Amino acid sequence: MEPQLLTSLPAKLYLLAYNLEKDRMYPNRHLGRALRAAALAELEADGWVVDDHGLVRVAGTSPEGARSQEARPGETGPTPREPGSGGATGPTPRGGAGRADPLVAAVFRQISSEPTPRSWGHWIDHDHRAAVLETRDDLESAGWLRVARGQLLSLIPTSAVVLLERPRVRELNRAAGRVLRGEVSPSDAAPDLVPLVALAAAGNVITLVSAGERRAFADRIRALVALTGCAATALAPPKYRPPRVPPRVPPRV
Repeated sequence: MEPQLLTSLPAKLYLLAYNLEKDRMYPNRHLGRALRAAALAELEADGWVVDDHGLVRVAGTSPEGARSQEARPGETGPTPREPGSGGATGPTPRGGAGRADPLVAAVFRQISSEPTPRSWGHWIDHDHRAAVLETRDDLESAGWLRVARGQLLSLIPTSAVVLLERPRVRELNRAAGRVLRGEVSPSDAAPDLVPLVALAAAGNVITLVSAGERRAFADRIRALVALTGCAATALAPPKYRPPRVPPRVPPRV
C-alpha cells in the first residue's frame, strides 16, 4: 500500500533521524525537543503563531492585533480574519491526505489554551518526550514505518521502529545534505529543506547533520537557523544562533 503523502516538518524530521545504514532508529534523547521545535516552526511559517518579544502568541492575539480587530466607525463588529491570523480554530491540514499533523495540532492547542504567553524555549521543552511517540505512531498509521512491539523478560515493554520507505527517506536525506553543504542555495531549495537542515543541526539529529558537519558548516548552519525563524533559534546552541540586532534608539532632539 502506498503511504500517505508526507508534508509536515515533524514527520519529515523524525524520518531523517532514522539510521539508514544500521537500519534502526538512532537513540537521541533530544529528538522530542527537535520535533516540538519543528511543529513550532511550521506554525510560525504558516502564520498561526507569531513572536512577541521572545514570547509565542497565536497570530492576532497581541494587544495591537486585538485593537486592529475592533469595529471601525460605521462597522458592526470585528473585521473577519483570514485563516492563519488567529480567527480559525486550528492549523489547516498539512500532514497529507487531509490529515493535520497531530503534533502540530497539539502544540497549537497548548499555546491557544495557555492564558499567559510563554517563550519559544518553554514550548520546545514542554511534553517533549510524548512528541516522539506521537509522531512515531502517526507515521505508522500513515504507512511509513512499522513498530515491532514486545516485552523484555515478559515485564518491560519494548519497541523497535522498522522503516518501510527507505528509498524515499534516503532521497530526502540526500536532498537535505546538498543544502547543508551549499550545493543548493536556500532560495533554490525545495520547500522545507532549509528548516529541516536547521532543525536537525540545532537538535543534534546526527543522522542528517553529523558533529563534524556542524563544525565544518557552522556559518551556513547559523544562516539556515536564522532563515527558519524563532523556533530553530531557540532550539540551537548559542554558537549557531544568529547575532541579535540591538533595537534602534532614536537620536535625541
